[in-house]
Amino acid sequence: MSEPRVSVVIVSYRSRESLAECLPALQACRGRVPLEVIVVDNASGDGTEEWVRATHPWVRVIAAGANEGYSRGINRGVAVATGDAFLILNPDCIVTPGSLESLLAATGQRADLAAAAPALADEHGRVMRSCGRFPSLWTLVCDHLGPVRWFPNSHAFGGYKYGERSMASLGDVDWASGAALLVPRTAWERTGPFDGNIFMYMEEVDWCRRAATAGLRVQYVPAATIVHYGQRSSSLVPGATYLHNLRARVYYFRKHHGRLAAGCAQLVLIASLLGKWSVTALRGGLGHAHVYALGLRAVWEPPQERPI
Repeated sequence: MSEPRVSVVIVSYRSRESLAECLPALQACRGRVPLEVIVVDNASGDGTEEWVRATHPWVRVIAAGANEGYSRGINRGVAVATGDAFLILNPDCIVTPGSLESLLAATGQRADLAAAAPALADEHGRVMRSCGRFPSLWTLVCDHLGPVRWFPNSHAFGGYKYGERSMASLGDVDWASGAALLVPRTAWERTGPFDGNIFMYMEEVDWCRRAATAGLRVQYVPAATIVHYGQRSSSLVPGATYLHNLRARVYYFRKHHGRLAAGCAQLVLIASLLGKWSVTALRGGLGHAHVYALGLRAVWEPPQERPI
C-alpha cells in the first residue's frame, strides 16, 4: 500500500459497538484514498483493544493505559501519525462515500485552512448544527438560561451556532465539531496539539481559536456528509461527561478571556444548575438532581492544569 495521505485518529472508550460500524466504512475508503487508521484505546477495559487487533489487523491500536481524556488521546494518536492530514474522528461516526475526497479537495485549495469540517447528519439524515461562533458570555447566557430554546433561529439569541443561517449557506466558520475534522499536518504543527488540560468538550473550540490567532480559518464543507450517531460512549457515564463539559467551559473562559470573565461564566452556569436542580427535584428526578448538585462543585473547582 502507498504512503497514507490521511491518518484517521480515533479515541475509543468502551466504543466497540460503534467501532464495528465505523471501521468497515473506513476500510471501504482505503480503495479511494490512501489512509491509515489509528485507534487510541483509553483503557476501556472491555476487550476493545484485543477485538480491534483481531478483527481489523490493518488498524494500528495504541493502548493508552489509562483514561486521560479525549484531548490527550487525540494528541497521542497524532504524534505517531504519518499522513499529510489528520482526520480526527469519533468512533460513533460513519464516513460516507466521497466525503473524505470532498474534505481533501477543500484543504488543497487554500493555504490558510486550519481544518475542513463536514456536515454531520444523525441516523435519520438530519444535518446537525455542528459549527459555531466563538463563545462569549452572552452566548453562554443564551445557551444555558433559555433564550436559544425560545428563539433558535435568531441571530441575537441563536447566533452561537449560526441559528439565523441555513447550514448549507455556511463557508468559513469560527469553530467546527471535533467529531469529524480534517486537519492538514502543517496547520496542526502551526497551531499545536489539543490542550491536554481539557479532558473532553470544548477542545476543538479552543484549538480553532488558537488556529484563528495564528491566521488560519476553518471551512465548513456541506458537500461532505458524515453520519454521527452522537455520544454513544459518553452516554455510558452521563454524569461524569456532564461535569467535564461544565469544567471545560469555565476553563475556556479563563484561558481566553481572563479570570473576571471566568467568574461571570461560573455565575451563569450556577444559575442554570440551580434552576435545573430545583425543577428536577420537584418532579422527583433525584438522580438527575444529584448530578446538577455535583455540577455546582465542578463549576467552582480550580482548573487542574497539567503539561500538555
